[in-house]
Amino acid sequence: MNTNSIINTKNVPNDNNNSDGKEKEEEKKNEYNNEKESNRIFNKKEKNNDNENDKIFNKFEEPRVSLFKDCFSVEPVKETMITKFLFPHEKYKKQVEEYRRNNDEKSKKKIKQSLCCITPSGTFSQRQEILLITHSKLICIDIDSKDNSNIDLDKAKHIIGQHCPSLYYAGLSLGGEGIFLIFRILNPKYHKYHFEALAYYLNKKFHLTVDRAVKSPASLRVISYDENPYFNPNPIPYEYIMRENDKSGDVGRTVSEKNEIRKHIERAVKIIWEKRIDITNRYGDWYKIGRALAYEFGEDGRDWFHMISRMYEKYDECDCDIQYNKCMKNRKLSEVKIATFFYHCKQNGINISNTGI
Repeated sequence: MNTNSIINTKNVPNDNNNSDGKEKEEEKKNEYNNEKESNRIFNKKEKNNDNENDKIFNKFEEPRVSLFKDCFSVEPVKETMITKFLFPHEKYKKQVEEYRRNNDEKSKKKIKQSLCCITPSGTFSQRQEILLITHSKLICIDIDSKDNSNIDLDKAKHIIGQHCPSLYYAGLSLGGEGIFLIFRILNPKYHKYHFEALAYYLNKKFHLTVDRAVKSPASLRVISYDENPYFNPNPIPYEYIMRENDKSGDVGRTVSEKNEIRKHIERAVKIIWEKRIDITNRYGDWYKIGRALAYEFGEDGRDWFHMISRMYEKYDECDCDIQYNKCMKNRKLSEVKIATFFYHCKQNGINISNTGI
């Protein structure tokens, strides 16, 4: 799509055609650029045969989701295929059109509260995160018109799809002004971390502001209708994850990268314990190691910090906890990263392959 033809009264997401040299250089360095990732995957596909293609990512099977009578319902009416909801029956189209034509706010509220809803991220016995039955490997993101008044969202949904191969569906919200985006994610375990990475990516790449109130897997999506939606039945899983409220841009990793780092740390800790190596005997080193673990893994790094610190002859559990609390408070400062931990390991004869870290 040529974006120049749709820039009239509103802007559309940046497709890089009009960015200056500095912006282009920043885009090249942006590790959240899914377009670069998709090119890497598609280049592999061209070189391999069909059987090898299947090893890159599994074909997406349309998931079932829970259908609720209305937004007040706690228990679902039934399970349904998600496309039946995204491409609704004529009956629901009429209800949506009635809502959009109505100018009375009280009447519109009444209509909205009577409409059926789904949980796009899976099936539930009741509408609570802990009562999830099966995750759909989909995540829904709301883009409200009031927060993005300078962008033509109706045109934007197709441009986002061109740049992001993980986009499964994009369509108009119930009111016809905002849009909602449904992405395929790699690991449902990291649902909210995927949300944070996508919110960051959409803002960085397309200058879109995401509604952060609907990030839960149990969040509802009310019925809507779009005569010209974006739909990709076989999206590529979105791999990137990010901790909540972390805008450093340096912790946006794929799930596989995160798991690889975890393996390296576990291996290092094992060597430290087997050989009784103290890499924390200097306070400055101890603090930096804690900062590195806190930056990369947050609270999950605390146990490792204790295990590493126990090699110090004057180790004290309480002091160690206090120190890690300090590291957690300063973890958003980007000068100490996980590479610092591996550097101190190497300095103490603990050699671990950490390519790409």
